[in-house]
Amino acid sequence: MNPFLTDILVEFLACCDQAGNRAELVQGVERVTSCLGIDYVAMAFLPLPHERLDTFLVWQQWPKAWFERYLKLDYFHADPVANLVRQTGKSVIWSKALDQRALPAKARRIMEEARDFGLVDGLTIPLHSTTGFGGIFSVAGAQKSMTRQETKLLELVAERAYCRLNELEPLRRPPGLPPHITRSESECLTLCVAGKTDREIGRLTGRSPRTVQDHIRSLQRKLSAVNRAQLVAEAFRRGLQH
Repeated sequence: MNPFLTDILVEFLACCDQAGNRAELVQGVERVTSCLGIDYVAMAFLPLPHERLDTFLVWQQWPKAWFERYLKLDYFHADPVANLVRQTGKSVIWSKALDQRALPAKARRIMEEARDFGLVDGLTIPLHSTTGFGGIFSVAGAQKSMTRQETKLLELVAERAYCRLNELEPLRRPPGLPPHITRSESECLTLCVAGKTDREIGRLTGRSPRTVQDHIRSLQRKLSAVNRAQLVAEAFRRGLQH
């Protein structure tokens, strides 16, 4: 990493350790993005397929009109960048990873509209904690694609900021979610209730069919269900699905 980027990282790490609340942590991240000439930034915890993004945002500095439209039309679950990050667990530079011609119509429209609002290219980074993949961090703007060193710097900043945020504000489980059901199991449960097969659930969540089967069997044990039909019924009875 070149000296300029190294200095930015060292300053951020010091700021991150000293941050006593979310606002101070956000200021540290914003100094990094400002030094790199980045226009827009956002961080969010990862909502489940049936949940809206609104209540999972940590902070955002997207163009106001675009952000309002994104939420109003519930674009998150059709966002091709977010879906690719969830499936691969890897950072995505929008222009390098997405083939606009191969995108579904809604996904292509989302990316075209984003460009209209000034989000010409960007980088979205998966955020991991001790409990697994739990959020995303995105930067975007009209600038040229970032260098590999800049991408690595932002990955380090995003991961450290996410860990520090969890130290400052320990994550609370969503209301109504029993403590013994994991987020991965809950995601599979939602898609199972929607009538998806193991293969379809695996494709949508980036898991193998065998892993999906393990989650479903685990859910059946936890909810005392002998088959999928009873599992779905129990999910509704206990208020896990609406």
